[in-house]
Amino acid sequence: MFAQNKIRLVLAFVFFGLNVNAQIKVLNYDSYHALIKSSPEFAFIEIDDSSFFKDIRYATSNNFTKEIVYDTAAVYLSLDARNALLKVTEFLKPFNIGLVIYDAYRPYRYTVKFWDIIHDDRYVADPKKGSRHNRGCAVDVGLFNLKTGQLLDMPTAYDDFSDKASVSSKDRTKLQAKNVELLQNAMTSSGFQLFATEWWHFDFEGWEKYPIYDISFQDLSK
Repeated sequence: MFAQNKIRLVLAFVFFGLNVNAQIKVLNYDSYHALIKSSPEFAFIEIDDSSFFKDIRYATSNNFTKEIVYDTAAVYLSLDARNALLKVTEFLKPFNIGLVIYDAYRPYRYTVKFWDIIHDDRYVADPKKGSRHNRGCAVDVGLFNLKTGQLLDMPTAYDDFSDKASVSSKDRTKLQAKNVELLQNAMTSSGFQLFATEWWHFDFEGWEKYPIYDISFQDLSK
């Protein structure tokens, strides 16, 4: 109980970051560092482990915006979410399967940009609420064969904004259903939660306690 109260007090103190909306507070670089000095569990960790294949679509034009959005393909998650993702790789190794990461931490500014393009909170977070990605507690992933490097067949491409991308969709082949089930089992057994409308999106349990950030990838790399 004391630890929880400490976190609340710290967050109340440092939530002087970027006040972009009357309904939420967004932490900038300075307030992020004030937070992690006393609560290091909120620190971001860069993922550069060779057991992951990074295909950060928003650092390319191969995404729904058709533009290069991120200026770097770096991957960051909160400390606990990153550790949970390492457990996923251990779960998948006996199957000779690895994780491909499409997106992880996303600065708040890009949530605003995406909402301007697609006003549909089934696929893009409403800036009034912020995104789990803004908290470093969401990751977009797929599967690939560790021996061949080939992506496994999934129901849709990444960022397919259709009912077919839903985790409950029956519009998939037996192989696609098998692959989705393997991905879901690996993620949920390691501390992640399903996201109903996107088979690739998973939220780390307890994401609600993490603040929303608008910190550039360059600042995180300092």
